[in-house]
Amino acid sequence: FLQRRPSYTVLPTPTPADVTSEYDFYFTDSPTQESLAVVDACLHGGYDVPRAKLIFDRLRVQKRGDASLDSRLYDAMLNAYLLRAEVEENARETWVSDFWHLFDVLESGEEKVQPTQRTYAL
Repeated sequence: FLQRRPSYTVLPTPTPADVTSEYDFYFTDSPTQESLAVVDACLHGGYDVPRAKLIFDRLRVQKRGDASLDSRLYDAMLNAYLLRAEVEENARETWVSDFWHLFDVLESGEEKVQPTQRTYAL
């Protein structure tokens, strides 16, 4: 064991932040993963839907068409909007408006995310 020569693994240098790779479809960057984790934590039990909405909207603008923004995330946001509309009577109109706006975005196909059966079940 001690007489063996150590083996090395040569890793390629990281690409600059403004360069995209063909593998970005499968492996998102760390800031996107962190943002998705925060959105998931905020949506858990309706804990902090306004914060989740802010992060989600920012991701939609920055990562338009990104594979990490899939229909499950959109459905979770739609569901959260409806839950907030039930809880917050004074802001019900705003949450319902946000729900329909996001639903219309899904229906139009402008963000490369297609509605699913769960979307229509909401």
